[in-house]
Amino acid sequence: MSLKTASFAILIIFLNIVSTSAQTNGSNDPGPGVPRELARWRAEHYSNVSYDLNIDITAGSEFLKGTEEIHVTLDGDADRLILDWRTPLTATGKPQGTVSELTVNGTLVDRINEINDHIVIPGTLLKKGQNVVKLNFQSPIALSGSAVTRYLDREDGSEYVYTLFVPSDASTAFPCFDQPDLKGRFTLSTSVPPDWNVVTNTATRSTTFAAQAGKFIQFQQTEPISTYLFAFAAGPFVAFDAPAQANPPLRLFVRKSKAERARKELPEVFRLQSACLKYLEGYFDFKFPFPKYDLVLIPEFAYGGMEHAGATFLREDAILFPTDPTANDFLSRADVMFHETAHQWFGDLVTMRWFDDLWLKEGFAEFMAYKTIDAVMPEYKAWRVFYQRIKPAAYLTDATKGTTPIYQEIPNLSAAKSAYGNIVYRKAPSMLRQAEFFLGPEKFQHALRDYLKHHTYSNAEWSDLVSEFEKSSGKNLTSWAASWVRTRGMPDVRCEWSVNAAGFIDRLVLKQNDVLKEGGSWPMRVKLLLYYANAEAVTLDVSLNGSGETTVPGAMGKKRPSFVFANYQDYGYGRFLLDEKSKDFVIKNLGSIKDDFLRTLLWGSLWDSVREAELDPGVFFDLGLKLVTAETDEVAVQSLLGRMSVIFNRYMSDSQSKAVAERFEGLLSAQMEHASTAGLRITYFRAFQSAATTDSARARLKKILAGEVSIQGMTIRPRDRFDIITALLTLDDSDAPSLLQVSSNSAKTDDEKRYAYAAAAAKADPGVKKSYFDAYLHDTKIPESWIEASLGSFNSIRESELTSPYLAPALAALPQMKRTRKIFFINNWLAAFIGGQCDPTALNTVKLFLEQEKSLDKDLRLKVLESVDGLERCVKIRSRYAVQR
Repeated sequence: MSLKTASFAILIIFLNIVSTSAQTNGSNDPGPGVPRELARWRAEHYSNVSYDLNIDITAGSEFLKGTEEIHVTLDGDADRLILDWRTPLTATGKPQGTVSELTVNGTLVDRINEINDHIVIPGTLLKKGQNVVKLNFQSPIALSGSAVTRYLDREDGSEYVYTLFVPSDASTAFPCFDQPDLKGRFTLSTSVPPDWNVVTNTATRSTTFAAQAGKFIQFQQTEPISTYLFAFAAGPFVAFDAPAQANPPLRLFVRKSKAERARKELPEVFRLQSACLKYLEGYFDFKFPFPKYDLVLIPEFAYGGMEHAGATFLREDAILFPTDPTANDFLSRADVMFHETAHQWFGDLVTMRWFDDLWLKEGFAEFMAYKTIDAVMPEYKAWRVFYQRIKPAAYLTDATKGTTPIYQEIPNLSAAKSAYGNIVYRKAPSMLRQAEFFLGPEKFQHALRDYLKHHTYSNAEWSDLVSEFEKSSGKNLTSWAASWVRTRGMPDVRCEWSVNAAGFIDRLVLKQNDVLKEGGSWPMRVKLLLYYANAEAVTLDVSLNGSGETTVPGAMGKKRPSFVFANYQDYGYGRFLLDEKSKDFVIKNLGSIKDDFLRTLLWGSLWDSVREAELDPGVFFDLGLKLVTAETDEVAVQSLLGRMSVIFNRYMSDSQSKAVAERFEGLLSAQMEHASTAGLRITYFRAFQSAATTDSARARLKKILAGEVSIQGMTIRPRDRFDIITALLTLDDSDAPSLLQVSSNSAKTDDEKRYAYAAAAAKADPGVKKSYFDAYLHDTKIPESWIEASLGSFNSIRESELTSPYLAPALAALPQMKRTRKIFFINNWLAAFIGGQCDPTALNTVKLFLEQEKSLDKDLRLKVLESVDGLERCVKIRSRYAVQR
């Protein structure tokens, strides 16, 4: 480069620096949402943040009103103070939130400068060092779609108000620095009706009763936490204390109408929670990081749980089962409790710096949930369950063109919702299981302990964790981390082997390829299994350096195995299909394999072959009919029956499904009466509903509904009743509408009314479908949980002709849904509307949408590509194997 060129380049770099500085620290207005550049600038120049919030929560009010005092230290380069304040608009465009009486360091601000979701305070009112901002605010409380939500209990008329700020909705409730790496200390004071309780991140400091106005509660100050982790819930909750020896202090809060129901579950819930806390404290070598731990059961909560520091909110029906539970239900409850508890360390104590590292909290929370299940509930065989419940969802996304890397670039927190999904919740914990095996359990644990201690009450990035892994293991993990964290997609690992004339292995290689054919390569350590029908199996540790072939010298000279499997004990991540020789043996001899975990892995490999259209789904289905009754594990049975139901309802032609219907229904009916445990009988009953297509099967469902046929060990509860009615409605059974009417008229609780609403969406009536779809788009009073509950019944695969006209408008509504709905809603919306179809016309509808909508947000486009993969596979499998007669 010449001197002249170099000088010009230096000038350009200088101008770029000036321009960037101006964008965040000069005269330019901050952009909408929370841009990454603004967040970085604030984190560099702002510190020592605290919030004093005094909130008035009035029964029946549509607004949250309060005062706020913010303390923040500015360095000498901060020429402005930029607060985040997003005010939702009414249908007429009027702001629902207001700020007034703003003072800065004692000076009243005449004109509050609100720009693009921010309040901008000029440098003339600021000083180097500590600054104090005081203001009054008012923000919306709504039944749905708001950061502060009201729930009205129809059983007793009680009212409950609660917050949900993740990922960046705190700034719709009160002005703040709504980014994870500007942690603050919160001090909350509340005025509430006299019979209400308030739960927040910390314990009560004082309570004062007024003659008529209710009571005033002051809470202790929090440790430094991110804004999305601050929370409160208020209402006439009933509080239950754990046994006195609990440390930290542990309580459970539940609405009044569910108090007696909760009382029955308390011993087990507190036992599990206490054991979980003890295990995690020991594993991390770090005491619980907050002064107390409360569990708050929220009816119709948007997620399974939310890990607010010191006060986890849990969906009520995740803890208080709406139906008689099976092993899967007990596991789901433990999973959500342990997941949210693990977050108190991974997420709350140490928080990702930005939401592009969302996996640092979600992946670890799920991984640690299963380590806790393994320690606390060993009878459930945690890692076998992990393979059945976590891995399939990860692969379901990662094999599609809509997948993303674990690390996802988030330019603005307004787009943070797009990061949530199977990659961070399912692939990331799967990767961590591989990382533990790759590094060794002791070195892995040592690295986690150091990571927590070095970033206590602070923030970290994925590179900080990798650095701890490197220190602990003594390995350079730069390329390893980049492959797993920065590369999208997954490997396809296949085994090729041969034997010589004497019957001994003379060649065995593992071939790794990128499923997406984008050049991805994943260093991995796996256990290779050589299985012998009449001799002891041989296992070999094999390290795959990435793409291409890996020769396995340890296999050379071994006697010809019955089959070879490359992911024994499931430490690897990817698609591990059996070679043809091995697949043939497994199909013929699967029932004789006594190793439960291995048998589960082989069922999974065969299912992957079905999804790849490399195995006739009819072969898998017949194998299931033959062997499912020999399985005694409820999780395994549910997994296998679920896959058989997919084949029966989606992959088979009408003639094929009719040919096997009576046999399938007969097996399910017999097992729901005679299986060895109540959990198995309930599992078969639930599968029976999805397969009950013949007249005799529908008649049997109606007898169960009428109480003429009972299932030993199971009580038919309201949820079961409406599930049966939903199944009958999707089959256009002539008695179904009257059965729905009777059950709907007798529905008294909110749960029952939600079940009735969801069931009615299954009516095979064009008018009903239209009214539901219009309500989805335009009725803001319907709780989001009701819509999500009804999406599956609206989009039954058996009514695909009736619902296909709504596929295109459902896709067109995606931008609206992204703006107005919570995390995961888009995923569920697409899974329902695209998943309810299985024909080339529907596939063309989605492809046309993707071609025409050039301006569609990247994350929405990826989610459509992810969802359409299942439709593409369905069309491909049916075209290859479905026989039309």
